Amino acid sequence: MELRSYNKNDAEDIIKWIGNERELRLWSMDRYKDYPISSNDINNNYQECMVDNNFYPFSLVDDGKVVGHLIMRHPDNNQDIIRLGFIIVDKSIRGKGYGKLLISEAIKYAINNFHPKEINLGVFTINDGAYHCYQKVGFETIRIDKNVYTFHDEHWDCAEMVYKLKKDY
Repeated sequence: MELRSYNKNDAEDIIKWIGNERELRLWSMDRYKDYPISSNDINNNYQECMVDNNFYPFSLVDDGKVVGHLIMRHPDNNQDIIRLGFIIVDKSIRGKGYGKLLISEAIKYAINNFHPKEINLGVFTINDGAYHCYQKVGFETIRIDKNVYTFHDEHWDCAEMVYKLKKDY
């Protein structure tokens, strides 16, 4: 298992893991205008985000196959904070620990390469699997923002979560 820098061919795998518009919005909220998205949509978005050198996309690879993906970024150019986002695992292997592995590897990478004072993320509380995965890895909810996003007739709350940094990395 290896966490490596994203390459534009990874987008082909990522779009296959998004089965409907609801899954797209759980993954990316409103960052993409239309559903379905294409690999070009992801690559163009990432290219724009990487202009300021505070955006770092990664993929988790198992035996040569991309099985997970996420990004790290410094929000508001704050070098003391790493924010995780666009977290997704191949839907054919969800529930088998790959999400925890992906997040754990990202935390190690962030600590070893960016030396942050804080690692955080946001997750829709309706996304039970992801929310509980982050809790299992060591993220704690610091607040829940109500009605952050509306998808059709659903109103989604967003949990702001912070990883409690340990000295063992």
